[in-house]
Amino acid sequence: MVVIKETRPVLTSLYGKEFISEIIDFSGIIGYTLEEEGDEIKVEFNPDRPDLFSFSSLYNSIQIYAGKKSWEPLIFVGKKLDFIMDKSVRKLRPYTVGFCCDGQEIGGHFRDLIDYQERIHSSIGKDRSKVSIGIHDTTGLKGPIHYRAYKSDKISFTTYDGEVTGTAAQIMEKHPKGQEYSHLIPSGNEVPIIEDSMRHVLSMPPVINGHTTAVSPKSKSFFIDVTGTDKKALRDAFFLLAYFFNGLGYSISISDFTDLSDDLSFDGRSIRVSSDVIHELIGTTLPKEKVQDILEKMGYGSTTDGNDIVASVPGNRPDVMGPADVIEDIAKGFGYDNIRPKQPTLNVIGKELEQKPFMNMVREIMVGLGHQEIMSYVVTSSRFYLKRDYNGAVAVKNPKSLDFSVIRDRLSLGVLDFLRINRRRNLPQNIFEIGEVLTGAMQHTNLCLLKSSSRSGYSDIKQSLDALLLRLGVAEFKIEQDRVETLIDGRSGRVVVQGRDIGIIGETHPETLDSFELRNPVSYAEINLSELWGLLNKNS
Repeated sequence: MVVIKETRPVLTSLYGKEFISEIIDFSGIIGYTLEEEGDEIKVEFNPDRPDLFSFSSLYNSIQIYAGKKSWEPLIFVGKKLDFIMDKSVRKLRPYTVGFCCDGQEIGGHFRDLIDYQERIHSSIGKDRSKVSIGIHDTTGLKGPIHYRAYKSDKISFTTYDGEVTGTAAQIMEKHPKGQEYSHLIPSGNEVPIIEDSMRHVLSMPPVINGHTTAVSPKSKSFFIDVTGTDKKALRDAFFLLAYFFNGLGYSISISDFTDLSDDLSFDGRSIRVSSDVIHELIGTTLPKEKVQDILEKMGYGSTTDGNDIVASVPGNRPDVMGPADVIEDIAKGFGYDNIRPKQPTLNVIGKELEQKPFMNMVREIMVGLGHQEIMSYVVTSSRFYLKRDYNGAVAVKNPKSLDFSVIRDRLSLGVLDFLRINRRRNLPQNIFEIGEVLTGAMQHTNLCLLKSSSRSGYSDIKQSLDALLLRLGVAEFKIEQDRVETLIDGRSGRVVVQGRDIGIIGETHPETLDSFELRNPVSYAEINLSELWGLLNKNS
């Protein structure tokens, strides 16, 4: 979930006395929660609506829903600054776009802007690994702006907060932001640098900005650089920031859109929806005029074409990928309370799967052993398999994101990624997951149990596996030493029950830990519960 927060006095001074009650009313349409703690207002969103992750953009959406303004595609004016990308930086951070925003002093919206930047970093940008944003005051800047690679010991500047002055290498070593994000630069010897014609360093993406162009509440002319390793994330971040400034009345000019030349049409893209499909999914018949009115309130444009409605989708709505997403917004705008419930007609009588009680028993045992259950996506990231064998045999054709591009063939990689996301949490972390996987295009249910602590080893995870199998009635099993991918040779093996190989166990290899940015030992086991259930059921 994504949380935005601000004090009531600040919000009412910026957006009016009715804004808090408007947020509450709009929550019934969109589906988010609002909490008040003293003067602090906190709004918690689902992560699929990044266009609402700032109070300014939330205010604009409320104004559109109330009919006080309507959506219009972005209009770009001229070119204020040339932004030149050198081929030397392509190998470091290959995609970029620069644009300028001009208007009145940012004033009270300054904090909202910086917070929104960081929320885009963490959501769309995946902690800056996919995309990062630099926001600069153009006062004193002299174009053109250059984006090029430098040796890390040959370029010097002062950080935006004035804390460190030195070479890029020294800044990455000494500054907290350098320590946190320098690992995102592929080569420690070369760094990407954005500078103006006077050699003033604007930023060293994705790590830190320079001091010369530091922004403040008095800034009114901005240059924004967006750099990244993923072109789709670059496009989404660009439109989210551009719409933020557009909503505040700023004029926007693209300095260079080489890496977005094919994507500017994303703003106002057309998605066709059929009246019949709207009726099928929502369960009620709506006149086309009513649908168009709802779409306008939800921030779309629309036209009609026979029995179809063609929705024009804003560029800051990357969550809208097809007709079903548009129809979902139609349902929200119409109001779920206005849709009459209908008893579904089924031709079968449902019953519990035969193996379900067994899976529930495994779940209860694992909780009793002190492990916490997690759930991850069945469709997962292909980057997990860049240096590993993939045996799932099912990949998504033309995926919208590499994060959801293959059907997983094991649970352990997703569980390790869960540890990465929560690596700052207290140790020990004892977790498990029960879920579906595909190996050789065959589906089955696996269990992955994992322990992470400062001393986690083979004996720790073996102890949990012993207790589990004993309580499931497995009288005897053995571990056959074997070389297992992602595990340490000599400290890993295969779990064998009744002569059948049902899984693996061992200590995680240091290279695997490094790939998931983990610094503490991890041991885990993964077994095929479907296979184990079959063996136990056969003997019962």
